[in-house]
Amino acid sequence: MPPPIPKERLDKLLEDSLFKVLNTVARAKCVLQNVEAYSAKPALSPEINSGDEPKTGLFAASVGFAGELNGVCYLFMRDQFAYYISNKIIDTPIDKLDIDAVRDVCGELANMFAGTFKNALADMGLPSTLTIPTVIQGKRMSISTAGTSLQSRYLFEVDGYSVYADLLLAEY
Repeated sequence: MPPPIPKERLDKLLEDSLFKVLNTVARAKCVLQNVEAYSAKPALSPEINSGDEPKTGLFAASVGFAGELNGVCYLFMRDQFAYYISNKIIDTPIDKLDIDAVRDVCGELANMFAGTFKNALADMGLPSTLTIPTVIQGKRMSISTAGTSLQSRYLFEVDGYSVYADLLLAEY
């Protein structure tokens, strides 16, 4: 069954949540480029390498929410963006950042993003609580869509970098 909120409203809540977080913590310019429905399709991590760049790694950070509406918010970002945004947020030169600090920043970004989204849902009468952030790294990964009623992928441009956000909502 579809969620109790129109898809267009969910899209706007998610977009506003990421804008607010990135503007607040990093003064980053965030522009939504595209929204794609992935419901009932295999959900591979986005291909975020451009043709002229060598293959790089990918950070995937996720935070779930459970309550009146259950789901997961994911952020996918290339290594270069993860280091760039970590530099902006914790004010450490990129060449001095260690991988643990970058993972922490990615997890905290996902936590603030999902928390802002969760709070917007609560304001609409759908309270929930958050899970602990999870951060993984790799070249390519997939997300199981079993038991979801809605899955959407949002492409954002953040200070010239591609960043993807996925929203998965459980069957309602």
